Amino acid sequence: MSPLPEDVQPPAGWVCKRVRRDELVFARSTGGLEVEATTIDRTQPLPFDLVRGWKVTCRMRAGESASEHSVGRVTTRAAAVEALLSCMERANRLAERAGSPAGLTPAAIATDIDLRGEIPSPSPSNHDTDGRMMLRH
Repeated sequence: MSPLPEDVQPPAGWVCKRVRRDELVFARSTGGLEVEATTIDRTQPLPFDLVRGWKVTCRMRAGESASEHSVGRVTTRAAAVEALLSCMERANRLAERAGSPAGLTPAAIATDIDLRGEIPSPSPSNHDTDGRMMLRH
């Protein structure tokens, strides 16, 4: 297991669920919301050579089912941690504004998360499955 840097603390209401060399998962204490970063499988073709990349995802679990939304892809583990922290903070702000976490959705949380060190999606159009542009200049 590769621990989080000492200066990385999840925001209030979040716990670190898993920390591995190739996976980071944080979960909201209640409600089934998770944010996850996993290394991109090297067998997936990328438009340029890259040592390792990370896919960032937001997921809502309810029993056996789950709703998932791609946040994007980043080049480094540090950028993945930053993206996860941004997702957690956004979820907390949305829940605070609504007065309840009941209305949180993965898509609402993933919207407008600023990813640093983004890499293009492996799709030919450089868009992910949700149509978000993956590479900014």
